[in-house]
Amino acid sequence: MAEMPTGWRRYVGVGIGRSTWLLTACQTFYFMGITVDLTLTGIVGLSLAPTPALATLPLAAITIAGSLCAFFAGFLTQRIGYVPVMVLGALVAITGSGLSVMAVVTGSFPLLCCGTAMVGVYRATGGYIRYMAADQAPPGQRERALSFILYGGLAAAFVGPFVATTTSNLFGAQYAGAYLMVGLYAMLNIPLLLAVRANGVKATNQPEKLTPVPLSDVRGTRRFITGLVALLCAGSMMTMIMAVGPIGNQHAGHSASAGAVIIQWHLVGMFAPSIVSGVILARIGPVRTAQIGAVLFLAAALCGVSGTWFVNFLLALTFNGIAWNFLYLAGTTLLVRCYPRGRGGRVQAMAEGVGSVTGVTSSLSASTVFYLLGWQGTNVPVLTISVVLLVVMTLAARRPADEFAAVAEEEPAPRPAQQTVEADH
Repeated sequence: MAEMPTGWRRYVGVGIGRSTWLLTACQTFYFMGITVDLTLTGIVGLSLAPTPALATLPLAAITIAGSLCAFFAGFLTQRIGYVPVMVLGALVAITGSGLSVMAVVTGSFPLLCCGTAMVGVYRATGGYIRYMAADQAPPGQRERALSFILYGGLAAAFVGPFVATTTSNLFGAQYAGAYLMVGLYAMLNIPLLLAVRANGVKATNQPEKLTPVPLSDVRGTRRFITGLVALLCAGSMMTMIMAVGPIGNQHAGHSASAGAVIIQWHLVGMFAPSIVSGVILARIGPVRTAQIGAVLFLAAALCGVSGTWFVNFLLALTFNGIAWNFLYLAGTTLLVRCYPRGRGGRVQAMAEGVGSVTGVTSSLSASTVFYLLGWQGTNVPVLTISVVLLVVMTLAARRPADEFAAVAEEEPAPRPAQQTVEADH
């Protein structure tokens, strides 16, 4: 097994493999495109919707389409490989980008929903980048690769909202240029994915297809249950606050630029902690890392409940993002520990599909909860879920550590040197 890099070598990605670097770049462009929708779609939806109650429907369309595709994407990656599925998702995003541009130019709310729904398909396929990184990481580096891959979102956190606002008026219609950038970022991902595929062909001699682990072997384990709970809570609490943050900021009388700032720092919170969260996870384990995430979600909700000043929005969304990072990393680590390398298609499909359905519920309910209870009231469900999650993770932390340990790796028999296959299977 490869020796774990220490010191500065841990942070600069020494030893994680070329594919992980390429996939981190993919993650960067992926999130840069997604951040455009996260930054603007709530506001654009509010301006085009026939009623304020439907303002978050275009944002919900992303998660609706994503939930419909997430199950199928997981099974499809097991059948034809990660790269073809992700390239297909990028092509759909390019089309959705064009529809969104047409929507803001013509003032069509239904067309905006269609465009963002297609971006939702892209979002569903992009969610598998981290699983691909874990499968292609060098021996002993799977969990480290999961943490490192989140660095890709850090650049997107700074650049994405800035590009979304500066390119908004390129075509005369407000926000048209920003939505065009979504397609451009998706287009830039295609050659990177093909480079990952080429690198994998040279680096592996694994069998062409590995039998996926049956869900019946996994779904009753504490690893799977705890990991799934962590991911579902992280996704639901993050989605709800992220959806209403810009709208609540606008209703509180703060500027649109202030709304971009709170989303920007929310995204920084989501990805910047990867510098330390991966190290913390390696030291204390995924369950206790999830406990930290629950405490941070609780802090975020308390900031939101406390008032409608700009600082309340800024702190609530920043802490919310940091909490998501810890909980998302912990949940993904527990899921990856449920199956040997290359055999997690069904586990991934279940986790991504159920997570997307939870995201849909949060997105659709966000605007209703906001208009009934306001910004402070919207934070009350997050506060409640955080407390329950903290209790659940505290009880889980008392269980024996081997119940959350990774399954044994299955080393496939080597194939003749002249036979090479795609590593993305």
